[in-house]
Amino acid sequence: MVTFALFADNIIIASGKFIGDGPLLEVLNQSRFWIHGFITPTLILFGWQMAKRIHIPFTEKRSAFYFFLILTSGLIIYECIENIHKTFVPVSEYGVLRYVSEQSSGPPLMVLVVSLVLLVISINIFLRARWIWMLIGVVIMIGGSAIPIPIKSSAITNAFEMIFICSLWYTYYKLEPHFPHSDSSLVLQQKRVK
Repeated sequence: MVTFALFADNIIIASGKFIGDGPLLEVLNQSRFWIHGFITPTLILFGWQMAKRIHIPFTEKRSAFYFFLILTSGLIIYECIENIHKTFVPVSEYGVLRYVSEQSSGPPLMVLVVSLVLLVISINIFLRARWIWMLIGVVIMIGGSAIPIPIKSSAITNAFEMIFICSLWYTYYKLEPHFPHSDSSLVLQQKRVK
């Protein structure tokens, strides 16, 4: 779902110069915010599932699962409320025309919370299973959003997002058992570390 949201986001942004300023482009850009609001918080549950696959201790507690579930639901509700009250204005940057929220100032609260949760989980995965790629992806995503880069293109941000998503897919693949009666290589490695 998050991969779909990323592609949809980029397609809508890229289509701006062809569609031109107007109601259609505004509606399409509003949909970007709604898609992100509904889908991006679910990365918390993805992180939870990756942690559970290598038996990180906090995943054994049912109360912890409910905390992650409530946090995800809360962020989705928060984003819905925020989106209802947003007004959008056209912005042209580096030859790309899109609509952005007039109230925007820095990364949204939802993105900050999701990033923090994934950072904590990816650190735990690295310490327990010596799998660093999810952590690298999260750090690149956070660093790319927080540190200004002197490149006259928004494509660099998209590149960071793609690296981030690829690191999650790679983590999912490596932590997923490939055969019905076998553990993944990382789970076996984690057992050796124990």
